[in-house]
Amino acid sequence: MTRRRVLFIVPSLRRAGAENQVVQLVNGLDPERYEKHLVFYLPDDELRAKIDEDNVTVHAFPRSKKIDMHVTARIAALIDAARIEIVHCTLENALLYGAMASFRASRNPALICALHTTKHIGWKHIAADAMIHRHLLRNCEQVWFMSEIQASIWIRRMKFLGSRSAIVHNGIDSDAFSRSDFIQSGHQLREEYGIPGDARVLCCIAGFRPVKLHAVMLRAMRQLKDVGAGRYYLLLAGSGPLEPALRRQVTELSLENAVFFLGEVADVRPVLAAADCKLLVSEAETFSMAMLEAMAMELPVIATSVGGSGEAIQDGETGYLVSPGDADDLVARIRDVFASAEQREAMGRRARKAVVDRFSRSRMIATSSELLDRL
Repeated sequence: MTRRRVLFIVPSLRRAGAENQVVQLVNGLDPERYEKHLVFYLPDDELRAKIDEDNVTVHAFPRSKKIDMHVTARIAALIDAARIEIVHCTLENALLYGAMASFRASRNPALICALHTTKHIGWKHIAADAMIHRHLLRNCEQVWFMSEIQASIWIRRMKFLGSRSAIVHNGIDSDAFSRSDFIQSGHQLREEYGIPGDARVLCCIAGFRPVKLHAVMLRAMRQLKDVGAGRYYLLLAGSGPLEPALRRQVTELSLENAVFFLGEVADVRPVLAAADCKLLVSEAETFSMAMLEAMAMELPVIATSVGGSGEAIQDGETGYLVSPGDADDLVARIRDVFASAEQREAMGRRARKAVVDRFSRSRMIATSSELLDRL
């Protein structure tokens, strides 16, 4: 069997949703059917250790400026030398390099872009769409979206995408996120922070950036404390530019004994095992991997009704959907989750089943492989 030669381009290998998905995809595609190359050009490479380099050739082409034509030339040379047939670009910036390199190369590979953005925040993103991304996406034979709602939003902006769009939901290895395997490490994490065994523990695993709306969670925690609704604790895993401000807010709200900053966590599973419920209150999401990981760990998820959250979370059955920025709505749904331990555990079991049935890594890889084979 002749293997199809595919080049994946991603800006970095930092630990984030889009990057994690492409690593899972490039690892999972059958090496007997695909010759796989992966290029990244930014210095973040935390995920490189997870790449199966026995079956994937990884190329680090460091970028020295915003648009580095030297990187473009190196990618073009790789396309010709490896006789690449398909160039798969994750995120718009990778598409810029992939399109320029394909134009510069002697070969004419098919171009795919996997988009992981939904709502553009700020005029720079809107201007880039109008002046650059629109034209680059016209050169793609396929454009992959992570959720139905994301696809509809993009197609409203750029109608031509309708004829070349495909949905590839994020997927995770549900076997790796089995709650029973991490019960002990979850108990140890609670003990480390002095959290009682009968406490109600919430968690959020996200970078401390404005879009994630951590301040809304803290206001909700203050309300829960004020009404004496029970002993609630919040575990915050991550880092980012807003951390100092959030720590100040915790102090101002007198939540020092209820909100704990865990820092960057290499393995999120003990955090999820220590928690009873996962919060995802961003003002913009596409199709969160963190959401799927929590669901696989049998946690009800309370998420804002943005992006593809509603495609994974069945409101009132596997979690709850709330309005972005609404602390009162969030408090009400938190109290609903903890109204009954039996109900909460049933929601968690249904959440895991949804991931196993619909959002598995194997399903994501199979859908991707079918799309590649159409080219």
